[in-house]
Amino acid sequence: MQKIKTEITKFVLVGAANFLLTLLVFTTMLKILAINYLVSLGTSWVVGTVFSFMLNFSWVFRPEHQLEHQPEQTMRFKARFVKFFLAGLVSILLNMLALSLIVEHSSFDPFFVQLALIPLVVVFNFSTAKFWSLRPSPHMHQLKSGSRQHDGP
Repeated sequence: MQKIKTEITKFVLVGAANFLLTLLVFTTMLKILAINYLVSLGTSWVVGTVFSFMLNFSWVFRPEHQLEHQPEQTMRFKARFVKFFLAGLVSILLNMLALSLIVEHSSFDPFFVQLALIPLVVVFNFSTAKFWSLRPSPHMHQLKSGSRQHDGP
């Protein structure tokens, strides 16, 4: 139970840093550069996805990289990034759909609508990272539990 509390705390801290970064990008593009709100959101998402993957992979969920450097580790890193990116893509598409529907059918400012949607996005993103894209591989569970198979006598 302590491990999940630690992961949630770290995830929220990364999320807060990511929020500030993406808010800065989104606000700059939307309010200062007068770029379309969906383009602004998409761009800020790409910046935030790379930022949060690096911190979530290396600090929050801490997968196999704690072990000796192994050639297959690079492959796992890349595979996890693809999964993280795909989960994030679903997240941003759902976010954009909700933002667009609310903005187009109301007189609300896109900035404030996006702020209101953030808690839902955070829950979705934590769930997909924890249980899909950044979960430890079965190989890691075997090593942690000491059930490593031996090839020789």
